[in-house]
Amino acid sequence: MTDRNQTIEAKSSEILNMGGSYNSNSLPQLSVIQSSISFIEQAIDVLDIVPSSFPIIIADFGSSHGVNSMYAIKTIIDYIKRTKKAENSFLVIHNDLPTNDWTTLFNVLNQDRTYFGLSNGRSFYEQCLPSNFLTIGYSSTSIHWLSQKPCNISNHCYFLFAKDEELAAFKTQAQRDYAQFLENRSHELIKGGVLILTILSIDEEG
Repeated sequence: MTDRNQTIEAKSSEILNMGGSYNSNSLPQLSVIQSSISFIEQAIDVLDIVPSSFPIIIADFGSSHGVNSMYAIKTIIDYIKRTKKAENSFLVIHNDLPTNDWTTLFNVLNQDRTYFGLSNGRSFYEQCLPSNFLTIGYSSTSIHWLSQKPCNISNHCYFLFAKDEELAAFKTQAQRDYAQFLENRSHELIKGGVLILTILSIDEEG
């Protein structure tokens, strides 16, 4: 086992000990984050951070109850510290819907004071932060959740099993939502900032 894998496993174990229903049942989402670490690092490599007293601002769009969000954010912060030698402090905004279990998320954050964390209770399909504000935008396995259900599915409860006009309606909604998501993040990011996304998808064989 490499030192990096040992670090990943130790970090996973440390964070998973923090409670919460989603936090206790989100190992597949955590494995997605772990498998995407090399892409996270590639994105940070192109980030030009100017040392200053102003904090590096990171937002996780779709933070849920916090356990996976904190894992991803700590991974990002650790890599910045190792490679950028930046002495900036870090301010992290955890975004999710107003109906999110914020108490659980705050309990997770308060058990680890690695960074200063704030919450933002808005749909990520609208602008959530001031323009020219954000250094790094991040989201993992979240934006497959659409802003609204375009129609009922007659033969199933999950959109991948939709057919014909129903499937087309979901595709159209997904395209609109993704464009809206990107437009709003483009307003929020500073010049030279990066957006890191992990999105569930299917290949040509379905």
